[in-house]
Amino acid sequence: MAGPSPGGATPNAHRLRSPALRWRLLAVALGLTLVALALTLVVTSALLNRYLLGQTEQELRVYGAGVARLEITHLDPGRPVLPSGFTLRVNENGSQRSIGESVTEKDRADIPILRPDDPLVTGERVFTVGSRGGGTDWLALALPLPDQSGDGTYVVAVSLRPLDDTVRQFLWYSAAIGAVVLSACGVLGWFLVRRSFRPLTEIEDTAAAIAGGDLTRRIHEPDTDDEVASLSRSLNVMLAQIERSFAVREANEAKMRRFIADASHELRTPLATVSGYAELYRQGALPDDEAIAGAMARIDGESQRMSGLVEDLLTLARLEEDLQPELGPVDLAVLAADAAQDARTIDERHTYTATGISGPIRPTELRADERQLRQVVTNLVTNARVHTPAGTAIEILVGPVPGQDPSRRPARVAMHVRDHGPGIPQAQRESVFERFYRADTSRSRGHGGGNGLGLAIVSAIVTAHHGTVRVEETPGGGATVVIELPVASHT
Repeated sequence: MAGPSPGGATPNAHRLRSPALRWRLLAVALGLTLVALALTLVVTSALLNRYLLGQTEQELRVYGAGVARLEITHLDPGRPVLPSGFTLRVNENGSQRSIGESVTEKDRADIPILRPDDPLVTGERVFTVGSRGGGTDWLALALPLPDQSGDGTYVVAVSLRPLDDTVRQFLWYSAAIGAVVLSACGVLGWFLVRRSFRPLTEIEDTAAAIAGGDLTRRIHEPDTDDEVASLSRSLNVMLAQIERSFAVREANEAKMRRFIADASHELRTPLATVSGYAELYRQGALPDDEAIAGAMARIDGESQRMSGLVEDLLTLARLEEDLQPELGPVDLAVLAADAAQDARTIDERHTYTATGISGPIRPTELRADERQLRQVVTNLVTNARVHTPAGTAIEILVGPVPGQDPSRRPARVAMHVRDHGPGIPQAQRESVFERFYRADTSRSRGHGGGNGLGLAIVSAIVTAHHGTVRVEETPGGGATVVIELPVASHT
């Protein structure tokens, strides 16, 4: 059994206080329809009553005009002069008498005695009178007229009960018809509201599934061009952005975990070495100065290795934060020549040359981050040097990407770092750009081998410049790292 919701309200009570939106919309629609019907009924009945009253007054004046031409002395009290329902009274010498009164009412009309000089008579103004007697009260419309002699007056009256009955009957019929119309509108409105809310129900179900963790769910977009379709499209765009945001967050968390795992794994060995030699020195286990010097040299070497490893890890972390390169004009030919000169100064066991891809080296300019591209060339040359035997030729080639129109300014330029060593097997060429990957497992980490981050940094920098990097086989044996970069910046 479900307990009360927060705030002390049970779900059922909350449901009673907040009915479904479709019910509220239906209630609003029916309420507006009821108000419209009521206003229509009131206005129509008022207009009908006014119209019938005008028609009655017109009939009263027509019959009154005929009566006014008669002489009072010639009127027979027992002979009806007017049709049934009308009353004719004669006021003469301060008295009143009825002439052939033929009415359907049980009570007589309470018509006052009017003198010829009365304003109602002289103005022939229609007025309303009541009834007298023990029956039901009713109203009559009366018209006073002077006789031809000027000594008396006529008063012609007609009961308004038929008019009131007509209006009352109209109201009853209209109310019955309005009730039928309101019921029909309720049934039809419920059907239309339920059908119109079907897409919103699907949106509600989809939102519930997404709240449950299924970020791949999407809302069906109707073929119509209304607000629901627009809402569905907007929600799908929002859901796609949310899914991408979660994916980016998960990727960042995975990168962070990998960074921590890689750093701890790679730093464990040099830290253990430093700690081991320091412990030997503390315990006095190093017998002479030569052993102490060797231990200090190993500690210094491992410290430098840890510093390089930390620097490379931080470089990768900065690159993976999508930091934009500092763009400026860069000449790949200058970078290639400088890298070859620096490599010849550091290492005399290999031969280093800088040349063009399709001929002599020429200026190869683009917009890029010069500092990062220098690091790319340095890492590639260093990688080729430590993985090839002494005497191997290492070449740095730059120029436009082959296949472009030579008569136009190239859209992409390339840099090839080629060696003629043992090469890289086809199955390993996609993996060499991963972190801490080493194709040559025979090399130990302390004897000339890298830390496995150089090519990963190369790949990150090239990707930040919207370029591509891949490994190809050197003709005759060896490995060639091919980098292609756009001349114009895309950032």
